[in-house]
Amino acid sequence: MFDNIFQKAKEFKDKLDKIQKELENESFETIVGGGLIKITSNGKGEVLSIDIDNSILSVEKKEMLVSLLVSGLQTAQEKTKQITEEKMKDIQIDLPGFPFGNNGK
Repeated sequence: MFDNIFQKAKEFKDKLDKIQKELENESFETIVGGGLIKITSNGKGEVLSIDIDNSILSVEKKEMLVSLLVSGLQTAQEKTKQITEEKMKDIQIDLPGFPFGNNGK
């Protein structure tokens, strides 16, 4: 019985490790302000780069730039969370009382 539990737990961990590695190696682009700012991040939520259009690089447009950066970073975080949740749906474990998977359904 315990061998079965340990085997299923190992399979779950292996699947989780694989998904985490995939997410780490993927990159996602978030565009805000009609293309004025492009943020590239990975599946771990790390910001890899930010590209800012020269047309908004002035003291007069600082407030807009800050607003777009905040919006873009928040959107990038939400996107990473959604993608991670979607990939995690594929992980299932059949152990009664375990909070993930289908629990024997």
